Amino acid sequence: MKKKILVTGSEGFLGKNYIEKYSKYYKFIKYDKKINGDISNKKKFPKVDIVLHLAAFNSTKDFYDKPLKVIYDNILPTINLVNFYSKKRNKPLFVFTGTPEIATGAVDFFNYKIPTDERVPSVIPDLLNKRWSYAGSKSLCEQIIIHSKLNYIIIRPHNVYGTYQKNHFIPEFLKRSKKNNIKIYGWKNKRCWLHVEDFCLALNKILNSKKCRNQIINVGSNYEKSVYNLAKLILKKKYPNKRKKLIKVNAPKGSASKRIPNIKKIYKLVGWKPKINLEKGISKLLQNEK
Repeated sequence: MKKKILVTGSEGFLGKNYIEKYSKYYKFIKYDKKINGDISNKKKFPKVDIVLHLAAFNSTKDFYDKPLKVIYDNILPTINLVNFYSKKRNKPLFVFTGTPEIATGAVDFFNYKIPTDERVPSVIPDLLNKRWSYAGSKSLCEQIIIHSKLNYIIIRPHNVYGTYQKNHFIPEFLKRSKKNNIKIYGWKNKRCWLHVEDFCLALNKILNSKKCRNQIINVGSNYEKSVYNLAKLILKKKYPNKRKKLIKVNAPKGSASKRIPNIKKIYKLVGWKPKINLEKGISKLLQNEK
């Protein structure tokens, strides 16, 4: 009998990719604002084996434009889901996507070691900076889930990219790349990039491993490249015979200068390592664009 998985954010980037890849193996129950409205106000949810809580505002632009909405949208649905399922006799496994953004303060202000492991403290260095609306509320959600008495898994995806993604660097840069002079924001920042197919494989292994219960797990790669060099790679592959100019623009205050996950834990737990390097991943993305 197929496991039943309730997926919040089912029409979003990660949810859509995961459901497409594993629709033959599970019975997915989709929850998304586009389908069911705001889950903060729902009084009842179906009986399931796993709650995969992916729904959130996850666009840097949103952090700055509507920080209170970002905070509410992270915390209120999480509280509602936890309150409902924690009272059930047969409790589901609760899987939540946290964020590596919570590590930025510890790394940039307190020199926490890089690659960053799962024990990194959550540091919000400036409550007045709207950017921290996302990391702060995600961190609180992690605490809510940890203390809920539900079996849980918290995964922290690091710079995932691929088909269906919106409002992140790679899809936004692809839009701007049609111009000859292209602004590149946060050009010095370094990231480790993970293709969504690798993420889905990791997520599936995690969901089916008892070793992962009640753990916080980084899901990322060690394919490090600066935003500037990634932009050059994309232009080389998308416009091999055209010359375009990159205009360097500094990142807004609070943006992580360097983000590299320690992925030893996930390998130890489920034997997962990413397989799609950045060159191959960008080629796959551009091919799917056509």
